[in-house]
Amino acid sequence: MDNSEQHESGVRALFAALATADSDETALARFAAVLADPGGDASGERLRRLWPPPASPADPTAALVADPPRRPVPPLRPRDPALERAIATASACVGRLESVDSGSVTPLATAWLVRPDLAVTIRKPLLPCLAQLTRGERTLQIDLPGDAPVAVREVVYVAPDCDLALLRVATRPSFIAFAPGVAHGHELAAIDCDDSPAPPHGEALPGGLRLVPGRVQEVSAALLRHDCAGRPGGVLLDLASAQAIGLTLGDHRSVPGWLVRERLERLNR
Repeated sequence: MDNSEQHESGVRALFAALATADSDETALARFAAVLADPGGDASGERLRRLWPPPASPADPTAALVADPPRRPVPPLRPRDPALERAIATASACVGRLESVDSGSVTPLATAWLVRPDLAVTIRKPLLPCLAQLTRGERTLQIDLPGDAPVAVREVVYVAPDCDLALLRVATRPSFIAFAPGVAHGHELAAIDCDDSPAPPHGEALPGGLRLVPGRVQEVSAALLRHDCAGRPGGVLLDLASAQAIGLTLGDHRSVPGWLVRERLERLNR
């Protein structure tokens, strides 16, 4: 094997070692050490010829090992006291929808109050158990923060064309009103139940809830797209008014608030 082949073999071995490093920082540190060591092997010398140090007297390894510039992290939600109170009021109307069967409680999704006696959630987890609910073999409840679970009296509406269901519940004193509309780029936040054992991606709220801020990216008659990953059944909240603009479906999608409001109005006809 001639010198050129030895050099190339050594370079490949070096990159293989870098690829197995347990972090980018470790790999960069190893690479910097090879470039900085004048007494290193032929592989290091070949790399130094391919990647010469800068002409400035500054340390040629500094750029490799220095932390990349970091953007300032904005606060997860505005700190205006009035909005803080409004968000706290809204989050008190959001809870975990649970199925109760022979004393066993199973979480299904997030649900939230849209009227004193009505809650909205997604239909998907309800469809397999509708027959049992009708026969009284299973019941539903919504576990709201800081209160006893609220009994679901009946499933009053299951949308045929979107992932939406309305539940009649024991009357509560408050609910989340709907915003009149929403536009592209609008600031929003998803509030839902934090069912992950890991720390919440967002801001932890009382009662096992979380708040994840974001912005509207796309608006259509039947769907909202946004850059915050709300969990299914949660509320998409307008941060300007703390009113609802959508029912989250997961995967950065939501049923628009005006569509939910239209289905509510059908029940009153």
